[in-house]
Amino acid sequence: MEIKQQEYHVAGSNAIPMSVDISFYKSTKALPVVIYAHGINGFKDWGGMDLIAQKFAEAGFAFLKFNFSHNGTTPARPTEFFDLEAYREDSYLKRQKDLERILKFVESPHPELDLDSQNIFLIGHSRGGADAILATAKDARIKALITWAAVSHARTPWDKLSPEEIKDWAEQGNFTRKNGRTGQDLPIGYSLYEEYKAHKAELDVEAAARAIKAPWLIIHGEDDEAVFIKHAYDLKQWQPEARVAVIPETGHTFDRQHPWNTAELPEASLKKVNRSIEFLQEVLSVED
Repeated sequence: MEIKQQEYHVAGSNAIPMSVDISFYKSTKALPVVIYAHGINGFKDWGGMDLIAQKFAEAGFAFLKFNFSHNGTTPARPTEFFDLEAYREDSYLKRQKDLERILKFVESPHPELDLDSQNIFLIGHSRGGADAILATAKDARIKALITWAAVSHARTPWDKLSPEEIKDWAEQGNFTRKNGRTGQDLPIGYSLYEEYKAHKAELDVEAAARAIKAPWLIIHGEDDEAVFIKHAYDLKQWQPEARVAVIPETGHTFDRQHPWNTAELPEASLKKVNRSIEFLQEVLSVED
């Protein structure tokens, strides 16, 4: 049977449309839903994500991936950082609103497929991992959490700026970070820092991790060069009930890159995906 992929547009924060797709096999029963939240400078189709979606669909899940509203992509250009004004205004609270809209979308009727809104699982990669932790801590609709190479704070991408650099950021209104893949200088608005100062409690990843009641699997690459593995151990310390799986000899993207032009996932990514599927199947079996 052929895997189907249905595409949608969902209004995100500030009514900016988010590109969404769901991969699934047709089934006579409602399908448990896996929602994937990408990280900074990512998007839903980065690095062969359709191959990952296919693996989850083969295991009986509906796999939903989407572009956050302010990640710089548009429905017409879903893999390009085209809307740099939106990118500049991206923030943690906007992405929390985006996730809320996605959850409501999952709960709404879909004539073409039957989604099991009682079994919604959330996966977040890198900064998307922090977004997923914050969302899971406060939303009982999320029945299990998986984080891939997640950061353990809500200070990306400014956490390593010096006080002098933050002062310059405030005076100039934004700073730029060069994207190594595209060569673009991508703007980060000072409003991101202002949001953090005004909402520290709401954006406290440690507190959120401690509050999570849902089953949680933390997966991290042993040689992650972007988000050191210490982040995974910090999360585990804050939430002792979480499980940790370390993938040896791999980094932040689990050996994927963009574009990904082969029909197979690299071994490290396949291990990550298989471990994630096994975890979610275990969660489902306990619920049954």
